[in-house]
Amino acid sequence: MKIAIPAKENKVDNHFGHCDHFMIFELNDQLEVLSTERMETDKTCGCKSNLAEELAAQGVGLLLAGGIGEGAIKKLNQQKIDVIAGFKGDIETAIEQWKRKDYLTNFSICTEHDSCSH
Repeated sequence: MKIAIPAKENKVDNHFGHCDHFMIFELNDQLEVLSTERMETDKTCGCKSNLAEELAAQGVGLLLAGGIGEGAIKKLNQQKIDVIAGFKGDIETAIEQWKRKDYLTNFSICTEHDSCSH
């Protein structure tokens, strides 16, 4: 399984489409990290970009985000990538929280970019 996290420095970026890069973690069946890789981005709007397709091409099946817009979630879901948002802090902490199911699923979704018409 591969998990992507939008990042800035070593923190979960609060805005999916404008992150500096993605950290992609490959995990085995025991949820141990087998490898990590960095995927650079061009910091464009998540719903107007091809980020979903690029992540799918890398084999990503789950995205752990800070903040993310509804349009980007739809594009990711179309690529068979599940999204869980509301993560903060260090990237490694986000992975550990996900493993323990220690995260909130009640979060606000950015609707500013729903129609991708800005």
